[in-house]
Amino acid sequence: MYGALYADFPQTARRMGTPRFSMIKASQNAHATTDPSVPQLVLRSLSSSAMTRNTVDCGDGVKALSTIPGSFYVAPPNAIADWESNGAHDISLLAIPEDYTAELLPGDRSGQTEHPLASILNTQLTDPMLETLMGQIWQTSLRDNKGSALQIDGMLLTMMGRLVCHADNRARTRANYAILKPLDPTRLKRVIDYINANLDGVILMPDLAAVACLSQHHFARVFRAATDMSPHAYVTYKRIEHAKLLLTRTDTPLVQVAFTCGFGTQAHFSTVFKKHTGLPPKRFRTEQRASHCDEPGLEHLEGHCGQ
Repeated sequence: MYGALYADFPQTARRMGTPRFSMIKASQNAHATTDPSVPQLVLRSLSSSAMTRNTVDCGDGVKALSTIPGSFYVAPPNAIADWESNGAHDISLLAIPEDYTAELLPGDRSGQTEHPLASILNTQLTDPMLETLMGQIWQTSLRDNKGSALQIDGMLLTMMGRLVCHADNRARTRANYAILKPLDPTRLKRVIDYINANLDGVILMPDLAAVACLSQHHFARVFRAATDMSPHAYVTYKRIEHAKLLLTRTDTPLVQVAFTCGFGTQAHFSTVFKKHTGLPPKRFRTEQRASHCDEPGLEHLEGHCGQ
């Protein structure tokens, strides 16, 4: 798969299962890397992250991806991907051969231009079951015997079932949203500006709907259609992203960071922050400063480097 390309990063590669799937675990620092086209569908799992930016471009424009551990990116087969990240992170890559996909999802593919999992290709998924299965597959592969190979086959089949369900659900959701009057760019910008301006306070659904001049029910549906996130999830995402910026670029005390980002207590902030990044705020700040001290604008933090 990408073994030679990732030679600059600490990594372990294995082949597993009776169809001999490929899997890589790698620890990466901030980098800009081009993944070559490969004939497999590749699942990319983020297991830990100190990133504040993570983007990919498969030829259809740059996409900002989540930096939250546990998120999955589904890389389409036969596509070149330009990756860029600004912090340390650990990933697992699982390559699924296209002939395996075709065998599980039979049908006349000769005149078919759309991949059977098209609705989730080049997108992200959040599914704790997929995260668990990925870890179990790796651990089981360490035994490397016939019994473990069959166990891996079963877990891979379960993973494919989960992916098919996600693809079907997303295709139906998109079809349903297609009949909605979309949230126009002007209203969406107004809502996002309101969120950004009020991150230090309470942001309620009725307020967001009022800013968009829509009913709460309709606003929730069209906002998700526009952002692929619920309003609540988006607000939390923005709070965490703002907290990452403060932790990386300022000396603001943790309790003040919590209040500035709209959390009622430092304890609640720490719990939510760790859930979304995999690291407590203090450790995140330490790791970010160690890797960003040479960046312009961070000279005032020089004394903290390496702490």
